[in-house]
Amino acid sequence: MINDIKRKMLFLEGHLEESKILFIYRYLSLIITSIFYFLINSQHPITKKLFIIGCLAISAIILSYLYVIYENAHKNIKILLLIEIVGNSLLLIPSGGIKSPFIWYTLNTILISSMFLKKIDCWLIISMQVLLSIFIGYFKLDNPLDSLGILQNESNLILSFIMIVLAIQAWSIFVKRTKEKSMEIEEKNEQLKLANEMIIESMDHISTLYQSINILNNQGNKDGSIRLLFQYIKNITGTNLVFYYDVSKDLDKVIMDSNISLPKELDKYIRETIKDILKSKNPVEVNLADTRYLLIGLKSNFINYGVLGLELTNFKDSIIYKNNIHQIQFLAQLVSVAFDRFYLEEVNERLLISEEQNRIANEIHDGVLQRLFSMSCGIFSLIKKLDKYTLEEVEKELNFIRETTDKVMKDLRAKIYGLSWKKFGDNSFITDIKTYIEDIKKLNDVNIPFYIIGNDELLVCEQKKALYRIICEGIGNAVRHGKAKNIEVSLEINGQISLLKIIDDGTGFDVNRAEKGRGLGLQNLKQLTHSLEGSIKIDSKIGNGTTIKVLIPNSGNLMKGDEVVI
Repeated sequence: MINDIKRKMLFLEGHLEESKILFIYRYLSLIITSIFYFLINSQHPITKKLFIIGCLAISAIILSYLYVIYENAHKNIKILLLIEIVGNSLLLIPSGGIKSPFIWYTLNTILISSMFLKKIDCWLIISMQVLLSIFIGYFKLDNPLDSLGILQNESNLILSFIMIVLAIQAWSIFVKRTKEKSMEIEEKNEQLKLANEMIIESMDHISTLYQSINILNNQGNKDGSIRLLFQYIKNITGTNLVFYYDVSKDLDKVIMDSNISLPKELDKYIRETIKDILKSKNPVEVNLADTRYLLIGLKSNFINYGVLGLELTNFKDSIIYKNNIHQIQFLAQLVSVAFDRFYLEEVNERLLISEEQNRIANEIHDGVLQRLFSMSCGIFSLIKKLDKYTLEEVEKELNFIRETTDKVMKDLRAKIYGLSWKKFGDNSFITDIKTYIEDIKKLNDVNIPFYIIGNDELLVCEQKKALYRIICEGIGNAVRHGKAKNIEVSLEINGQISLLKIIDDGTGFDVNRAEKGRGLGLQNLKQLTHSLEGSIKIDSKIGNGTTIKVLIPNSGNLMKGDEVVI
């Protein structure tokens, strides 16, 4: 018995909840009405009772399975209901007529019609069931059929049926509305769940993007920032088309994320409405050739940089769409800030160069040129008095001029190149690295020894910036992802090459899998290394830590004077 019930419950898996409830109710109503019929109706022999109950049980089993199978086919349900109505009504004749307990078994058809059929079809089925049940159930061969008498004698039964039908109808309406609301809530919950997962994933993307843009900020790589932005937008939205329409130069320039070209109708629309897009505070959505695009202006308070665009893939009213719009706006603002920094650094660099040129010109004019003029006068005076001077006097004058020349050369070199950091005992490159390492050690309780061999003045400014960012990226990844407790950093510099090593005892990772993934940690390291025309090698295995080796050629020159080293 228990196994039969389990098999039936397995049969119901994957079907509507209404079908499951009606399936169970049918068997309960069959059992209850059969018990009442068997115990109360003493006029019928036991064999007749068992025969009627058996026939009803067989029909119940067949019909219940057919209703479950055809739960979504309303036409088939109507046919099954008509068959069951006729069968149930005819069953009332041998089982006691209108007084038969099986008249309440007919509520199954009323429940099924209320749950699965339209209102008009439902009421037709219900009316047919009630009329047939009453008139066929009341049929007797020895009495004439009196409709008015039936209504008078069985008014309470008829009223009970009507009230039950109305209650069932009200219940079915409530169930349907509740189900609709439940499905709507379930759909919203699924969207919220998916949106939450995307938010978590996108926050990781944005965090890494922020670090990546910092790297590009230090290198002044505007195109690199745009490429990173493309990759993150594609990861977040799943779109196939992302582009950047650059208007910061005299000639408009379109940067695409692939080799495909910008659709002509979209290019034309942007050219005609570029001013409106840049003025708009909100993203602009446009539908061209049955394709939806989103356009966002990248700008600061004083410069228009361009328009970021992408093809939309989500519906406008969905939570995912709204979430994506906020994320893309945030990324656009982040990149706009980066572009502001690029521009300000260019302006600052030009001002520094101009200021340095003026400083050198003034100092040469006020100091070096005056000494050179004095030397020129001294040589001219020596030439005029050459026949009057002895050899020793001439030699003395020439030595004095040579010493003055050396002093002028030292002074000139110092004014052109500035004083070496060694004169002040300060080195910002080494200091910045040590400061970063100390901060990481304090915040994460890790041991990070740092060694430097050679003269870092062999490195030019761009190399120092890149190496600093590589060290930060390598240590950050080891602590954040590798959970390392010991990280050794060494930098060896000589006249031809520089070798950077970062070795940690963290959890390690699968290098091949990481390179194929969406994370940008390794890509940042490779991009920085390749920007210096160097090479990078990463050795790591899960559980065995990670070793990063970066080899770059030195492009700096060591210029020497007596006291000045550049």
